[in-house]
Amino acid sequence: MNLYSPNIIKNDFHFNVATYSINRHTHEETLSTIYDDENTHKSGTASFIKKAAIHTGIMEILDYDMPEKESAVVTFQKLKSVLPLLGINCTFDEEAFNVYCCEHTLKDIEASTEQIMPILQSCFEKHPALSYLYPLFHMVMRTCYQQAGKPADTELLQAAKLLSKEVGSLETLCTQARDYLDAVIIAPSKQDVQLPSSTIAEIYHSYCLYASKQDFQSDALSTMELKNNFLSDIRAQKDSCNTQNWTEYLNHASNLITDNAIGKYPITSFKQFLCIGIRLFLEDELVIKKCRLCNGYFRVKYTSNQEYCTRIYRDTSTTCNEYASRKSYKEKLFSHPIHTEFTKSYNRLYARIRRGKLPADTPLMDQLKALHDEYTEKYENTHQKDREAIWKEYIERNKELLN
Repeated sequence: MNLYSPNIIKNDFHFNVATYSINRHTHEETLSTIYDDENTHKSGTASFIKKAAIHTGIMEILDYDMPEKESAVVTFQKLKSVLPLLGINCTFDEEAFNVYCCEHTLKDIEASTEQIMPILQSCFEKHPALSYLYPLFHMVMRTCYQQAGKPADTELLQAAKLLSKEVGSLETLCTQARDYLDAVIIAPSKQDVQLPSSTIAEIYHSYCLYASKQDFQSDALSTMELKNNFLSDIRAQKDSCNTQNWTEYLNHASNLITDNAIGKYPITSFKQFLCIGIRLFLEDELVIKKCRLCNGYFRVKYTSNQEYCTRIYRDTSTTCNEYASRKSYKEKLFSHPIHTEFTKSYNRLYARIRRGKLPADTPLMDQLKALHDEYTEKYENTHQKDREAIWKEYIERNKELLN
């Protein structure tokens, strides 16, 4: 079934809220929604993500691991551009939408739908986690067909208001979620803090209360309990009149472990989806780092010291990890004393060939390279204190060869 076809919108389908499910054993996730055909009285399931690796949805929506794809911010702007086509202002003007339903004919609404569906398809395909919005879009557009030329009913106005509010908050919530992950997962990993991410999150919630700050998921993930004596113990370690910063607070913290079951989650808002995704990050003790080359986010094993990701770097055919490794090797090579001397000799020999003093096929070029390789290996396999003698020996052999 093509969910993005205007014909589907016209059909009498009723879509329920999307459900996000995680299978811990197979490491798969699915975002799906059940729909009922009110004409045939049969039910079906539309799946937006099938058998994806665990955490794919949250990584996509936050643009972690996927900088080459269209950013979430651009997608949010596209979704906002859809609302005026339905007569909905981003702040939702109930009167304007009522006028839209009264004044537009079925043909006008069909034209709007044909513009809207490709936009929705591009947004949902790039960020499948946003597909939880589909039932709302479907409800509003289908009801517009039914309401064309009539005053808008209460159900339609409520759905339109909810849709407008949800789309309008996407960008802000995404920024808040990224800031939260930066504080709870990325910053501690940079400081090499050896604590589980779930523990750090619990400490962070406590810190937000202690420092009178707001944290992203304090209300939505209230099941992450703070130990009764934890906050008072931390405060006792330092004068409460002199509020600690997050790093100091983390350094004074003790291990706290949370454990919650994973199951199926009905998704009714973007914030809810973000909170669930972040919760899964924390419970799986993931370590997220920022690539030192492309600046994109990537996941590493808990004990890994990896600094570069495995995405293709820019317009090269190599990954950031490979590119950085080669770059490091070249930098090391060109600062190597044997290679430095070889480069000087190579340039002098090449200048002689260019001036016609030596034939282009002179065996000296290969002899120079062979000598370089021989003494590079010797140099690397010699103790630090004896390397200068190897370097001087190479210089003498090099001069003999060129003379």
